[in-house]
Amino acid sequence: MGAQMTFQLRDSGLYCYSSEQWQRVGGWIEVIARTRLSNKTHGHGALLQWKNMDSVLLREVVYARNLNGDNARQIRELLVDTGYPLEPGNLSWTRLQHYLLEEMAKAPPAITVDRTGWHDTVFATSGWTAGQANEQHHFVGQLLTSPILQEMGSLQDWQVHVGRLCAGNPLAMFSVGVALAAPMLQPADLENGAFHLAGPSGSGKTTMLQVATSVCGAPTFMRSWISTSNGLAAVSAEHNDMLLALDEIGLAKPEDVDTATYHIMNGASKLRAKITGDLAPQTHWRTLVLSSGEICLSDIFQQLGKQVKAGQENRLVEIPVFGRFGAFDDLHGLSSSQELVDTLKSHTRQYYGTLFREWVERLTDDIDELPAYIQRETRKLLNLWVTPHMASQVIRVLKRFALVAVALCLACRNYIVPWTEASSVQAVEKVIAAWLQNRGHFFDTEEHRVLTRLHRAVVGWTHRFAKIELGDYGRMIGLRRDVNGERQWLIPKNTFLEELGLPSRYMRHIAPLFQKGFLETNEESRGTVKIKLRDRSERFFALWPDRVRAFWKELPDTDELSQFPSIPTDDSEVAEDE
Repeated sequence: MGAQMTFQLRDSGLYCYSSEQWQRVGGWIEVIARTRLSNKTHGHGALLQWKNMDSVLLREVVYARNLNGDNARQIRELLVDTGYPLEPGNLSWTRLQHYLLEEMAKAPPAITVDRTGWHDTVFATSGWTAGQANEQHHFVGQLLTSPILQEMGSLQDWQVHVGRLCAGNPLAMFSVGVALAAPMLQPADLENGAFHLAGPSGSGKTTMLQVATSVCGAPTFMRSWISTSNGLAAVSAEHNDMLLALDEIGLAKPEDVDTATYHIMNGASKLRAKITGDLAPQTHWRTLVLSSGEICLSDIFQQLGKQVKAGQENRLVEIPVFGRFGAFDDLHGLSSSQELVDTLKSHTRQYYGTLFREWVERLTDDIDELPAYIQRETRKLLNLWVTPHMASQVIRVLKRFALVAVALCLACRNYIVPWTEASSVQAVEKVIAAWLQNRGHFFDTEEHRVLTRLHRAVVGWTHRFAKIELGDYGRMIGLRRDVNGERQWLIPKNTFLEELGLPSRYMRHIAPLFQKGFLETNEESRGTVKIKLRDRSERFFALWPDRVRAFWKELPDTDELSQFPSIPTDDSEVAEDE
């Protein structure tokens, strides 16, 4: 770039001393920071700030590989396109390049980030950052993308016009809690998850998503299920460490829902190859999804001729819409649920986004203590909620519910939401009750399947066993005998597998039956007992039927748990139009 250049930045623009005079290079522009990725080995560049011809102050991070390389034209086009008054001619651009590289070397260091969410102790977005770190954090691509988080009104406006109408309505309070809990996934060390609100048209489920969306941003923050699985994965990455609100699952293609559910919950994009054949970097994210639709996940999989996998069922938790008036219990003096829906829809278009920034700033104030706090408060709730009958899959889902409750209670303590901690926990407990009643059991999904089939079989098999002394069961289903005063049934292996719908490789499926003491074996690898009859030896499953009957008799119903209030089942008023 030739001899040493001398520059001077004035209010009127940037000047270069040449031919014994100051010559104007362009408008006012400065380098605020020398930037790079957090690993300090890649992504070096500069945070530029300049004024365009309308005196609008603009910022953007540019990479040194472009500024000092073959792609320098991209930066020149960016500046000119945004209205930077660059003097005509290649010499002006050469001088500006020289100035920017020179200033970059002298500028204070900073970290660049290219996605929303947690970066160590800092929470970064395209518009603002919260939290303290040794170096400033700056977002790449501020001018190239529309800000995903937008704000209108004040926090007090949201509390008065939106939050007040949520109070007394468990589903609305819970929806707010999901939005608050999303940035707590990382400090809580919990996996991605989704809550799906299922109900008829006009029940208020979309309004719940609008309420949750208003916590974070404008109505455009809410997305739709109507997309390809790849598109939904890209949206998930944009919503890293934030709520992902997805409306109308029933309008999406079943195969896209199947694939997208896996990818969203897995938190990683598909593996792809570069042109060179090397693997392209994967995109990762953390998110809590709040979904809505008139149909359930099981209905979608039925269209595909598939069965819902346990992992999908426990990651995407289905909650039937409930309330005295559609999704509401308290109309707050309004004449109908339709009027409340219309009011909330209107207010969430006018007041949004300020709550989330305030919330994240509160979280970063005590970020070092936050993980221990979440763990302690979650444990308190689980000690109240978990019973001995609950399986691991149920407890995993309850942990996610607990995170929502902890988020709501913490928001109450910081005067962010206009209701109490007690009502927050009660709201979450009512949602849990609706989920459990809809689920119908406390078991792991596969365990419930085999236990239910076994229970039905025991009822139907009662009078279909011959005495073992006869040495043959003929047309009966099997043999019976008494062992130490307890009745035992011997069911031929193939008959047992067929009646319970079990595959040929069955050991994993019948493991719960051994754990509960329903079966006995003298062949550990097969799970059967080999018995010598009069003319042959045969393998049977040895079942204790009285233990099965006693187990089901002692098992509480899902709607009899005292820690979760029951949900009314009588008809409720439904709004005409969401």
